[in-house]
Amino acid sequence: MPAWFGLIQLLAVGALSAWIVAVLYTAWSLLHPPRRTFAWAIHRGLPSDPSELDDPLAFDFLEVRSKNRELHGWKISANNPDAPRLLLVHGWGSSSIGALKRIPHLLNHTSGIITVDLPGHGESTGTSQMGATEHTDLDAILSSLDDSKPTIVYGWSMGAGIALRFAHDYKDQHNIQAVIAESPYIHAHTPARNVINLRGLPTKLNLKPAITLMGILKGVGPRWEGFARDQIARDTQVPILLIHGTDDPVCPLSDAKQIQAQSPSASLFEIQNAGHNNIWTVPDFAEQASTAIQKFIESNATSSKQSPSPAPR
Repeated sequence: MPAWFGLIQLLAVGALSAWIVAVLYTAWSLLHPPRRTFAWAIHRGLPSDPSELDDPLAFDFLEVRSKNRELHGWKISANNPDAPRLLLVHGWGSSSIGALKRIPHLLNHTSGIITVDLPGHGESTGTSQMGATEHTDLDAILSSLDDSKPTIVYGWSMGAGIALRFAHDYKDQHNIQAVIAESPYIHAHTPARNVINLRGLPTKLNLKPAITLMGILKGVGPRWEGFARDQIARDTQVPILLIHGTDDPVCPLSDAKQIQAQSPSASLFEIQNAGHNNIWTVPDFAEQASTAIQKFIESNATSSKQSPSPAPR
C-alpha cells in the first residue's frame, strides 16, 4: 500500500471527526442557549424583575411544572382593566428579562401581563425545545392560573412562532383573542443559520445534520425543520399582528411577508431601519410599535367584561 494512501485515510478520519464534533457542538449550542437569569441581569447592572424598572411594578412569581420541568415567570397587573391580558413569549436566548424593555410600553394597553421563561431559558429547567413543543408549556402556565380571561399572546422571534402555534391549538381552551408576532420567521433553520453566521462560525455542513439530530432528540422525527409558521398562521382563526424591522439580520422581513400572504387574518406593520433587537430600545421604533399594538388591541380585542365561558378541557 502506498504511503500516501495511509495519509489520505488519516486525513479522512480527521475530517470526519471534525465534522462530527461540529455537528454535535452546533446541536448542543442550539439546545443550550445563553441564560438570561436574575444573576445575569444583576451582573450587567440591568433590571432583573419588574420591581427594578424606572417605574417599579408589583408582581407575583409564577412557578409551574410542565413535563418534569420547572417553569418560572411573572404575573403583573396593568392599567386597563377592560382590556385582555397579554401572555409574553420570548425568543431563543432570552427570558422574562427580555420582556422588561417591552412591559412599560404595554401597560396601558392591557389588564395584565404574564411572562414565562421557556424550557432551557432564564430560571426554568430543561433544554431549549427550539419551538417544537413549547406551546404545550404555555398551556400549563395558563391552566395553572385557573381563570378564563381573554388573552392575547405576544411572542418575538422564536416566541412568535410558539405564540402562533399556541393560538392555533389552544384558542378555545384559553380564550385566545389575537396574536402579536414580532420578528417572526418561517423555519427554525433560518435564524439558527443567521445567528451562527453572525458569530463567524460555519453552517453549510453542520447545521442541517444538527437540526436532524435535534429532531430525533426531541421526539419529533429526523426530518423535523420546525413547523412552518406561515402554514400555522393560515389556519389560526384569530387576528394576527406582525411587527418586523426592515433591516432584521436574523429573521428576514420576507418571512413576515410570506406569513401575511398566507393568513387572511394577518396584518404586517413594518418599522423602517429597525433590526432584530432594537425595536424596543430605540425610542422612535418603540413608539411606532407601541402605537401599532394599541390600535390592534382596540380594533380586535373583546372587553374582559364580556368574557365567554371557558370551553371544556
